[in-house]
Amino acid sequence: MESVLNNGIKSIKGPSIFGFIKRMNEHPVFHLYEIMKEYDNEDLIKCSSLFYLVNSPELARLILNKDQKDFSQEDFVGKRTKTVFGKGLVTSQGELWASQRKILTPVFNIHGVHTFIEDAVGEIDNVIAQWVKFSEKQKTIDLVDEMANLAIMVAGKVLFNTNFKDDIPKIKKAVKNGTKYIVNGLPFFIPYWVPTASHLKLRFINRKIDNLLNPIITDRLNYLNNRNDLSGALIAMLKKNNSSKEKHRLVLDEMKTMLSGGYFPVACCLSMFWHSLGENPKFINKLNEEIKKIPKDYKFTEHFYSDFPVTTSIIFETMRKYPIAFSIWRKSKVEQNIDGYIIPKGKTVCISIFNIHRNPKYWENPNILDPERFNEKNSKDRPKHHFMPFGWGNRKCIGDNYGMMIVFLGVIRIIQKFNIEIVANQKLIIKNAPLISPKHVYAKVTLKEC
Repeated sequence: MESVLNNGIKSIKGPSIFGFIKRMNEHPVFHLYEIMKEYDNEDLIKCSSLFYLVNSPELARLILNKDQKDFSQEDFVGKRTKTVFGKGLVTSQGELWASQRKILTPVFNIHGVHTFIEDAVGEIDNVIAQWVKFSEKQKTIDLVDEMANLAIMVAGKVLFNTNFKDDIPKIKKAVKNGTKYIVNGLPFFIPYWVPTASHLKLRFINRKIDNLLNPIITDRLNYLNNRNDLSGALIAMLKKNNSSKEKHRLVLDEMKTMLSGGYFPVACCLSMFWHSLGENPKFINKLNEEIKKIPKDYKFTEHFYSDFPVTTSIIFETMRKYPIAFSIWRKSKVEQNIDGYIIPKGKTVCISIFNIHRNPKYWENPNILDPERFNEKNSKDRPKHHFMPFGWGNRKCIGDNYGMMIVFLGVIRIIQKFNIEIVANQKLIIKNAPLISPKHVYAKVTLKEC
């Protein structure tokens, strides 16, 4: 490959479009990272005719703060995501998105989410109580699989007031196939109505999830006073604000988004956290030292994070090094001038959160896990948008408060109750998915003495 200057933007030359897509399919996270390194950590790189790669937090901030009339989610990734999730908040545009956001914001703000903190703690405790049998048998477990189980069960309780235990395999399979469809590059040229094998499989999976969620929707629509879960509050607001015939479909799409968002990112983040501890076992001792000081009658409130500065710094640093949503995609609706860079109308930009979090222009020794980056002193003067694990701007992930709550509570309760011995020298194999997660993290768990 060689680079040329095009309107002040470095442009890569090399493989064909299909060759480029093939490499993206193999390892999109690291392929984009290698491009950034190869081109001297440039803030913006034109990747053939496909898209522009953004590696700068400032450019990312400027783009993500733009209005939808300037940058939309109608790029090829957004279109495929919409096929999976319908018209939920993640994929909707314009007035529909604005109304959904208005409805959902009070449901998912920090106060709304933390209303269910006791339910979350209780469900986490129920799930990890099953680990006693692994402890007694000194059995090695896969924390990736266990974190998926935990995230699904907690989502069932907190989001839907439902026990998803019997549905765990179905939910895992649905999310796996849905995400596989989103990241599989070559078929994005083929319309969804064409009955390809992947399209037929996706339709089947979608029907399975619809059948899972429809009874919950019916229950909530019939009993609007049932607000003891986030879906009850959500549906009450949706019904109040939307009387159209599409109401049920909108609710279903929103709940599919909630289910996937409440499970997959949380499971991935927790899995990546344990992998990071396996690479850096010294931090397990620091976590133990902090968490063992918790009194038995400790009351978790929405402000509990400040009581765990060490835990906070390790979780944040893991999210910096391994941001779960490694990229955000947008399509320019009109020609854009972004900090002097001209992006033509109709072009797609890929904001690589992974690259931004590892760009040596903005992070010293970025490939080293150093939680001290997030202590009070070091984070004080750092621009907030240099760290954006949940995105930025008005379309920043609305589930960030929920996700952080479950990740923190999961880590704290597990460390409280179990000794975690992660198998050493495990090779990191990243799943080919829209989110970063290891395939496996093997560990032994032993119950701590009371």
